[in-house]
Amino acid sequence: MSRQLIEDLRLRGPLDRPSSEVGSLLAGTAAQWPSRRRLLGRRGGYTRTCAYRDAAFEVLLLNWAPGAASPIHDHGDQHCWMLVLEGRLEVEDFVRLDRADVRGYAQVESRGLRTLDAGELDVRSGRFDLHRVASPNGVPALSLHVYSRPLRTYLTYDPSAQRCEPAQGVYDDFLSVYSVALPQ
Repeated sequence: MSRQLIEDLRLRGPLDRPSSEVGSLLAGTAAQWPSRRRLLGRRGGYTRTCAYRDAAFEVLLLNWAPGAASPIHDHGDQHCWMLVLEGRLEVEDFVRLDRADVRGYAQVESRGLRTLDAGELDVRSGRFDLHRVASPNGVPALSLHVYSRPLRTYLTYDPSAQRCEPAQGVYDDFLSVYSVALPQ
C-alpha cells in the first residue's frame, strides 16, 4: 500500500497541485496497491474500499466485477482522479442540458464513450462533470480514486425518466494505509 501517495497529498493537497501532477502521483504508486483479488468483491457489482480519508481528500480503491457499472453520476461539485490499476474500464461521458433549477429534474445526454486500460487516467471537476463507469463483460478491473475531499453526497441520473436524486458515498471496506481504524 502506498504511504508515499498519502504523505505527498497530506503535505500538499490535490487542489493545491496541477491536475497532471496528481495523475503522476497516482501513476507513480500504481504497483504499490494490493491486487483486486485481495480486496472485498461483489459479484456483478463493484466495491468501494477506503484507504485514507481526512477533511482535504480521500483515497479509494474500487474493485469492479466483470460487467459491473456505476450509475450515471456527478462528483458532488468536487474533483476526482481515477487511475485504472488492473483490467479495463469504459467511461461514458454525459452532459447536463437543463439549468438545474428544478429539484429532482435533470435532462442528460451521452457525449461519447472511452475505454481506459491499466495505467490510464480519468479526471473530473466541476458541478456537472458527469459519467458512468463500467467494467466490460468478462473483464474485472481495479481503479484508484482520489477525491478532493470525502465524497459524501452527489447526484445520480436517470436519462429515460429525466430524473436525478441524491446519493451517499459509502464504503464497503476499509484498508488503512496507517494500520489504524479510520473514523466512519
